[in-house]
Amino acid sequence: MTQAVLQRMAPWTLACCVGLAWPARATEASCIPAVSYLPLDAAVVGADANGLPALGTYERISPDGRFVLRSYSGKRLGEVSLMELPYEPDDRIRAYRTPLSNEAFPVQGSWRYLVDVDGRHFRLRDVLRSEDGAKPLFQGGMRGFYAAASELDAREAPDSSLVWIRSMSWPQGDRSGQGTGPLQVRTIAIRDDGRVAEVVSDTGPQFICGSRQAADGGVYTLPMISVDGREFSAIPINPRVGQPSMRVYGLSTVIPGADHGCQPKMDLKASPGKAVFAFPGRGSAMLAFTDNASVYFVDRRTPLQDQVFRIDDERTQVLASAFPGFTRDGRIVFGATWQDCTADGRCESRAGYVVADPYQNADYRQQVQRLGLLPEKVCITRADVQGERKRFASERGLAP
Repeated sequence: MTQAVLQRMAPWTLACCVGLAWPARATEASCIPAVSYLPLDAAVVGADANGLPALGTYERISPDGRFVLRSYSGKRLGEVSLMELPYEPDDRIRAYRTPLSNEAFPVQGSWRYLVDVDGRHFRLRDVLRSEDGAKPLFQGGMRGFYAAASELDAREAPDSSLVWIRSMSWPQGDRSGQGTGPLQVRTIAIRDDGRVAEVVSDTGPQFICGSRQAADGGVYTLPMISVDGREFSAIPINPRVGQPSMRVYGLSTVIPGADHGCQPKMDLKASPGKAVFAFPGRGSAMLAFTDNASVYFVDRRTPLQDQVFRIDDERTQVLASAFPGFTRDGRIVFGATWQDCTADGRCESRAGYVVADPYQNADYRQQVQRLGLLPEKVCITRADVQGERKRFASERGLAP
């Protein structure tokens, strides 16, 4: 490792760079656990066919990691519910019913709205207060199953006083075509005074990726828009070049944007489950995905982008139930089942949520050090988590 690199890394202390203890200034007392487990209670959420607390078909994670939007929540909670995860692992998980239908989704980045498959937008705080009695604010954006949306940076928009939302989906066909199709995006602008909201601008559905036909074909599966609405991940089903694999493409940086060229940015060279984006960071832009019921993440910085890291299992038989989600501070959260085992070999099945700090992953740390890179952070601290919960509560008008 060069002297210049060591000088850049001086704030860590040299110990980290020669394979000794991780920096003293980030003590274990200030870091969250590398992996923690939050079990659900069947008395609250109901039980599945195996008698375990019911998990959703998929889960979406709020920017502060406090809320989980669950689809197909089981008979006790209806089609879609909200779970409120505690700050302290030993505290209970709270459940809320919602008026939403299966495959509903949040507007990523802000969670300002929760969106039903018919395009109705609900304010998060209204759903938390009124549960399934909450009323929609407006209807707009992409509709149908397999949609996702993100709030764009209004400071880069023609009118920064409006809320700009870019959503992605594909046309809905018959049952045989569910899960694949040509991609569309739609961008709407909302005037929201905190009480009422209305759509004041709408691009309508726009077919995209036409320029990629010769290389990737026109049919994709498992698309996911990035947190900032500038990228998406998807698998081209019948690529003209190479094999089907999860790839990352760019969307227009112009708001609302008319030409979405889908320029290729990354190829995972594998076909895992849906790949989700982290919040853009100072030094990294991570992706996370499931494969064979395990969760993996990738740091997209050039020297690391071909390195895939698996979330360590602190328990036995940990099986992820769906794709994970990122918090703004970098935690990876996902629904899973696992076994709690005692020293004498007795095990009890659990279901709930796993919270992981990728920065404490041993393999990731080793590779970062080997390549002489500065990690975005040493670890995620309790102060980081507290700060995000306070910020999100303030942004969304919620109690801390």
